[in-house]
Amino acid sequence: MSGRPRQEDAQEFLSFVMDQMHGELLKLEGQSSNLNGSKASLVSSVEDDEWETVGPKNKSAVTRTQSFVPSELSGIFGGQLRSLVRAKGNRASATIQPYLLLQLDIYPDAVRTIEDALHLFSAPEAVEGYRTTLTGKPGVVTARKSVHIQTLPKILILHLVRFGYGSQGSTKLLKPVHFPLELVLGRDLLVSPTTEGRRYELVATITHHGREPSKGHYTADALYPNGQWLRFDDASVIAIGANKVLHDQAYVLFYKQL
Repeated sequence: MSGRPRQEDAQEFLSFVMDQMHGELLKLEGQSSNLNGSKASLVSSVEDDEWETVGPKNKSAVTRTQSFVPSELSGIFGGQLRSLVRAKGNRASATIQPYLLLQLDIYPDAVRTIEDALHLFSAPEAVEGYRTTLTGKPGVVTARKSVHIQTLPKILILHLVRFGYGSQGSTKLLKPVHFPLELVLGRDLLVSPTTEGRRYELVATITHHGREPSKGHYTADALYPNGQWLRFDDASVIAIGANKVLHDQAYVLFYKQL
């Protein structure tokens, strides 16, 4: 703190704080764990017992579960993702793992809204060099991988990936991405196409102001129970209208389940 000020990433800081809070809450209960699995957060792993599950259209998959010791914090922000890999001539392989936020790729031209980014999140993608020994002859094949939400959290945190590192060094993506006050998750994003728990209300946002990743300023907007939006800008707190909240440069979004 005595050195020169430097830019810190709000999403990384948020994840760090939540991980620490999770650990502290478990310590109060006489347990020890964190969410990233580096200590004892995973009580089972991909090497543990596996079983066959039957999903939509009676399609089966060999399923492994990565689980962690829950806390009051994970009970609010935590959910589960189901990652499914299919390779020709082999049984599908599924892994269920916990999450606290969803990272959304907004770089493709087709992504103009949060709904577009969520659709891309669950879209199948090719996996090159996938090694399989489940059935048939062992070897390396091309597979297809898709990710869907197994369980939904009470508070859904969406992280728009605006910062990256490439041949030109660190960059910030200034692309406009629109998001609504009320979000309804598409059935294509979920493992079970249920209607229950899919509606969410926007309750907070984090925005990075500035064109460079190493410089800039953060503000946060939050919805109070009386319906008033407040903007937090360092020591300044002002009331704003919903139209000011729905700008197209948000970095992190918080949605509350209705």
